[in-house]
Amino acid sequence: MESVDIDTSATNRRAIKQQQFQQQSRSKIRQQKLKVTFIGYLVVLVFLALVQFIGVGFFTKGFLLSRNVLPNVSECTTNDFNTCMAPARFDKAILLVIDALRFDFAIPIADSNEYYHNNFPILHQLAQDDHGVLLKFIADPPTTTLQRLKGLTTGSLPTFIDAGSNFDGDAIDEDNWLLQLHKNNKSIAFMGDDTWYALFNHYINPALNFPYDSLNVWDLHTVDNGVIEHLYPLLHKDNSSQWDLLVGHFLGVDHVGHRYGPRHFSMKEKLNQMNEVIANVVKSLDDKTLLVVIGDHGMDSTGNHGGDSPDELESTLFMYAKNNKFFKKDSSHYNTTEQGKHYRAVNQIDLVSTMSLLLGLPIPFNNLGFPIDEAFENQMELSVASYKTLQQIQGFRNSTPNLSPEINKQYHQIISNYTNNSHDLYTLVDSAKTYQSRSLEECKGLWATFDLKMIGVGITILLLALTFILTYARSIPAVRVSTMSFEFIGSVIAMSLLGLVLSLSVSLVLKPADFNLKKCLALGASLGIIVGFWAPIMDRFSINWLVHQLIDFFVYNFNSWSFLGLVYVVAHCLIFASNSYVVWEDKMVSFFLMTFGVACIFNIAINFELPRSQKILGLSHAITFTSLTRLVSTINLCREEQRPYCQATFTTSWWSIVLLHLCSYLLPTIIKSFYKLSDSYHSAAPLWVGTGLKFLMFMNAVYWTLEYVSNSEYFLSTSFVLSSPLIKSLKLAIARIVLFITLVLANFSWSKGPLCVKLELSDAVQEDSAESEDSDGPSKTATILGYGNVYGSSYFLLVLNFTVAIMLVSKPLGAISINMLIVQILSLLELYHIMDIRRNLISPLIFGLLGYQHFFSTGHQATLAAIQWDVGFMTTETITFPFTHLNIVLNTFGPFLIICLSVPLITLWRLAPSSKPITILSQIVTNVTTLITYQLFTGVSSLIFAAHFRRHLMVWKIFAPRFMLSGLLIITINIFVIVVTLWFGTGRVVTQVNRIFGK
Repeated sequence: MESVDIDTSATNRRAIKQQQFQQQSRSKIRQQKLKVTFIGYLVVLVFLALVQFIGVGFFTKGFLLSRNVLPNVSECTTNDFNTCMAPARFDKAILLVIDALRFDFAIPIADSNEYYHNNFPILHQLAQDDHGVLLKFIADPPTTTLQRLKGLTTGSLPTFIDAGSNFDGDAIDEDNWLLQLHKNNKSIAFMGDDTWYALFNHYINPALNFPYDSLNVWDLHTVDNGVIEHLYPLLHKDNSSQWDLLVGHFLGVDHVGHRYGPRHFSMKEKLNQMNEVIANVVKSLDDKTLLVVIGDHGMDSTGNHGGDSPDELESTLFMYAKNNKFFKKDSSHYNTTEQGKHYRAVNQIDLVSTMSLLLGLPIPFNNLGFPIDEAFENQMELSVASYKTLQQIQGFRNSTPNLSPEINKQYHQIISNYTNNSHDLYTLVDSAKTYQSRSLEECKGLWATFDLKMIGVGITILLLALTFILTYARSIPAVRVSTMSFEFIGSVIAMSLLGLVLSLSVSLVLKPADFNLKKCLALGASLGIIVGFWAPIMDRFSINWLVHQLIDFFVYNFNSWSFLGLVYVVAHCLIFASNSYVVWEDKMVSFFLMTFGVACIFNIAINFELPRSQKILGLSHAITFTSLTRLVSTINLCREEQRPYCQATFTTSWWSIVLLHLCSYLLPTIIKSFYKLSDSYHSAAPLWVGTGLKFLMFMNAVYWTLEYVSNSEYFLSTSFVLSSPLIKSLKLAIARIVLFITLVLANFSWSKGPLCVKLELSDAVQEDSAESEDSDGPSKTATILGYGNVYGSSYFLLVLNFTVAIMLVSKPLGAISINMLIVQILSLLELYHIMDIRRNLISPLIFGLLGYQHFFSTGHQATLAAIQWDVGFMTTETITFPFTHLNIVLNTFGPFLIICLSVPLITLWRLAPSSKPITILSQIVTNVTTLITYQLFTGVSSLIFAAHFRRHLMVWKIFAPRFMLSGLLIITINIFVIVVTLWFGTGRVVTQVNRIFGK
């Protein structure tokens, strides 16, 4: 505790007033200078962020290419050749899509007690005779619904970037068999997942169109019940003349997987419901109607999908007709009870040519699939279907440049064999399949072509940004002062405008083929910012002087801790050179942090200059940090590549709920103890920590308790439980209240609230009797409690505001991990103070590593399947911008946001009011930009190695998702640091303390 004595005797009042007036004048000047400096820092960081965003954009544009769609639409008669089968085998079709129907859900599995096995037997039962067929249906990655529907209707393959449009579907702009139905005046009825409405609304009969919101994965029944409500009446013979294609898309199975995983009892209920639906539909079929039941993709062991693991790719295809038989070449393949071991697999795109031919339609122009053998009655009919498909595929190839002429020669040979009947039907069909397979693989390779120019430009811009941020973050003082002048900011703005003008001129005059207007402007702006940054520095300082000063600066500031920090940066960057290390990045990060913790214990133990009390306190903090780091590393969500060497522990269970309630008491108590170490638990602190934090964390625990109860088989089987609508309403109310308080009300109150200090008055001892006689009354001594941590104690309350919001949208074990993160941060701050390394390079780097560790321990991985979409509906029942999106962002990037917000505490913690606020601000910016530099180093490394391994077998499974995570982190961290950490947080604390305690 530090104190300030204020002499309030009557004899000194006039002098005090004069001093106060002078201090106020100096304070105003200092505040004005602080404000100007602060704005300068923000401007520089905004320009730096723009350069990084442009670099990421160029790289993404070159790496994630979209496929060019041919606008052609097929006709039955093309070049004097009829590509339609006549007469059609079926007059009508019913297509039922059971979203995420994994293949083992639909076949008998012996000796299995899993909820997802043996509860949907009807497909296998109906496939035992020649009127039904059950096949393994192989999806093409990415296994997201919108992309699968594109493949199932057009016969083409989406590229990886199309996964990003899964939640923003536009109408399909290429030929598809629903368009062909519409062209032939056929009526299409639809009910279910509204993705169909987005894609095919122009073709669906408006009177028979019943879309339902598809992305609320917490709602298991609304869509399915809506489909059933409209499906059964349309199947009635009195209404069957209203439609020619009836589409129903059920979502319950998929939503159970996303919300609970496949092992939940709700999966059994959903599969039983689907079994009953199929039984009723079969009873309503007439002789000329084809029933097709499909899954668009599967799901992994956690219930998610989006990647390319076998469980995600293997879905189900079932076809049934009452009066038509299917062509089963080997019936033994369809009678086994083993888990798909002997079931024939077909590609999902094969459904397109199959449905088109069975319904007498032209095969869509862009189709790359081959007719499914079993869909036709005999070998002769299959050979005709194969012949027509060959014509369609070759037509597509003739309109597509850069395809191999060798495959075209093979086509002409096969057509000659068909015409001359020179081979038996089996040989002809096999040769046609070979041609289609080779053509498909060639097209895959063509669409996987990368734009190396865009990739190179993106990496170059990011490397230039690295020179910018590296110089700025850890620069020598003379350069930092230079870059804060308005001359420097003016140079950046001027060169940026010049770059825009020059790039506009180049775009309009030269019209480069690879760079449109937007690309030229982006490139010109980024290069202008970089030149504008370096021009005044090079003009003011010579290169030799800068090099020598930089060497001296690093030599003077370099020690073993700095060396360890550099080792961490280099090691983390090199992780991306190996797919195995990328897969195990979570363990690597934990190892780095454990090493640092052990190093701290060793350093404090051998430091004999530390007072005994400080050594004991330092060892306790180091042991606490190391122990929590080890404990956090045990919370993990295994990615597919880590099995069987990883055991997933990220699950919701009764004990995690109990721990959540326990933490609502423990964490405020622990934070209170840290505040009392610096005697800062005063004024705003008890309200925020003792009351607000404890209450809001308890509300979070209540929310997840209600969620657990509403999903528990045990509680649902009892009559004691509250009604489901009431629980749902309570959860919505709690989530909305907590987020409103933490993100709006608490932050507003914090910005206007007091510091965590207290003025304590006490009687002073009178030593001079004469002086005592002249005074008006007894002298007082004022002690300012919390003076020694006035910055940090106040700023940390802002960290708590966002932390509680992030805890709410994190699942129970994730919230427990966030609790431990807060204690780790406080322990680190005390360690930095005791070990006097707060200005060292390693300090912000350890914070950055903590962000990664808790990203993994909150149930995330660098995969699409690990995104926890379900938390988006904690505060809304439907997709509502920005609330749904805010929940997902807080859940996914929450640990990084907490770290970004906490980095200024490296400077502010245990810091008394200073007469040099600009110096404090400079140190904060140094730590913040060091964190950005670290993230940029790892991000650029992941981008470089993703480009290097672009032909690697695991590029789309490992390297591409990791580079996308890096790109999103670069964008998110820069925006949050500028807007929240500096502009809203640091600016307010430093300004307020300077205004009150300015000297």
